[in-house]
Amino acid sequence: MCTGTITAASIAMPKHPSSSPSLSEADLHRLRARLTGKRDELLAARRSSEAERRGIADRETEEGDIAEQTIEQEAALRVGGFDAELLGEVEHALKKLDDGNYGISEDSGAPIPVARLDALPWARRTAEEEDRREQARRPGR
Repeated sequence: MCTGTITAASIAMPKHPSSSPSLSEADLHRLRARLTGKRDELLAARRSSEAERRGIADRETEEGDIAEQTIEQEAALRVGGFDAELLGEVEHALKKLDDGNYGISEDSGAPIPVARLDALPWARRTAEEEDRREQARRPGR
């Protein structure tokens, strides 16, 4: 018989899956610290890259330097693009930590092994799932 009583346990239940059960609190703390450090590193690299691009653009140019500056600016933009993509992955992982669903594959809902998260803290899926995904992307498959 249901009495309609609300218990503390029923209120505390998250609306989303909890982080991978294979991750301890120490694992979560360690991985959050690594992700935060990587985010800070990427943000510093982005600031440095932006300052370098400004410096290149502000430098007085001689005719022979124009081609060199163009190459330097293009290289800085390529590096900046990579940093922006990785920064997005790191921030996504930090959000998953905050939401309580870190360490769970976005494809299958399976736990991502701790060893994979130690190697790649921003992993969205298991190594096997990532391999299948990469094989499916290759032309001729």
